[in-house]
Amino acid sequence: MTSLYGSDLAHVHDLAFGGWARDAAPFVLARLREAEVTDGRVVDLGCGSGIWAAELLAAGYDVVGVDGSAEMLALARRRAPAAQLVHGSLHDVALPPCVAVTALGECVNYGRPPSLEPLFRRVWTALEPGGLWVFDAAAPGREPAGRRRARHEGDGWVMRVEAAEDRAARTLMRRIALVRDGRTSEERHVLRLYEREQVIDWLEATGFDVTTHASYGAASGLPGVHVYVAQRRARSGGTA
Repeated sequence: MTSLYGSDLAHVHDLAFGGWARDAAPFVLARLREAEVTDGRVVDLGCGSGIWAAELLAAGYDVVGVDGSAEMLALARRRAPAAQLVHGSLHDVALPPCVAVTALGECVNYGRPPSLEPLFRRVWTALEPGGLWVFDAAAPGREPAGRRRARHEGDGWVMRVEAAEDRAARTLMRRIALVRDGRTSEERHVLRLYEREQVIDWLEATGFDVTTHASYGAASGLPGVHVYVAQRRARSGGTA
């Protein structure tokens, strides 16, 4: 097994699945403008290949991108060279003062912490009062049938994915087998799933006002994935 999002999977993910982040961008930018967050530093957790970071830079924001995959960050450096990029886990990297934090693409589910409250407290502390925390999280039911097999292919690559959800353990495992330019690689991704109501409770207890959405606007909604738009109150809920 390789590390998560090794060089071949990073390349294919950027090439074949990057459109989702581009489709999500208008929705998130609109939420920032509605909150009068029109400039300043935005921290992009799980920045991947830099698609959303590049959109933020083009909109006039300063960007700090964080990702656990060195190969993804190499792509992000080419796409968003003005961003400050940090190699590390979103669950323990130091967050600088900022006007917004985002995490697009089930990023918070990786690392499998039993609770998202520690992450939410760190985000609350980093944000200015009124700042936004926009992210999505997969919930139980992410794989409606419990198990799924899929095949994807493109120029020079073929990928097979087997996804299995353990409803009792509230985890989702994806086995990914990829052949690219004659090379074979395999990865196993395990995500923890969080109930929507529990995520809302954690956010509100931390000191956020929150709304939820089925998708990022024009971006296609994904089964069992909820979008959260949380605004930092001036005072915490007592846990920060």
